[in-house]
Amino acid sequence: MFLRNLCHGLMLTALALTGAAHAEVYQAGGTQWRPFSYEDEQGNLRGISTDIVRRVLQQANIEAQFVSYPVNRLQAMLGKAELDMNYADSVQWNSPEELQHFVFSEPYLRVKEHLYVLKGSPAGKIPLDKLRGLTVGTVRGYTYLTMDPSFADKRLVELETSEDPALLQLLLAKRVDAIAMVDDLFDYLVAEHRMDPDLFERGASLSDSAISIKLQPELVSLLPGINKAIRAMIESGEVERIRTSYLSSYAAVLMPRTDAFRKP
Repeated sequence: MFLRNLCHGLMLTALALTGAAHAEVYQAGGTQWRPFSYEDEQGNLRGISTDIVRRVLQQANIEAQFVSYPVNRLQAMLGKAELDMNYADSVQWNSPEELQHFVFSEPYLRVKEHLYVLKGSPAGKIPLDKLRGLTVGTVRGYTYLTMDPSFADKRLVELETSEDPALLQLLLAKRVDAIAMVDDLFDYLVAEHRMDPDLFERGASLSDSAISIKLQPELVSLLPGINKAIRAMIESGEVERIRTSYLSSYAAVLMPRTDAFRKP
């Protein structure tokens, strides 16, 4: 009897160890989106969203490999189920078809997105629905639901590029009349490239978006653990500490900006 129980126990242990050894490692995809997600000089992925979601998944006991691709490739891979999740997405940035397909966690951040123009441009004072005849720089692969109707009926012309920093160069070269960008990203890039913030002006509001983790539909069972971890990190202040640690690195550069430019 003892020998049989011993063998049975060893078998269960072996099965448990085998299961642990073959625990699923999920592919968490993102894109170069400073300061939310980017590669540092050593090639490591870091950033506000990267650090927050890495901690969220750890607390939810979910093992994931974080990878980064250009936006259009990231979207294509998600559509083909070649990635398990996008760790920094928003319901407001997805088409109705995508919303029907994917599942989303509770939000862990909010970001605001505006058009940016050169200082003194008349377009800086015009609401989005009144803009006509402008060329707007965007990043290829992003969805701009508030501008898509204007692009479709040619009230606005879209000029796409593959990287966010290139948008600032297009605007300075006057190849576009405005660029679409998340506020924190715009501030970060202006500071990083030591540009004069007074060259630019914030224009029409595009979105005030809640950032979540977007998952393939078959992973819906992971959401309770993920959402619990997100709530705990928000309540403990850890989410805000991570965000502040990145944004404070360039806060001194942004101090001279006027209240009119910095308004929400």
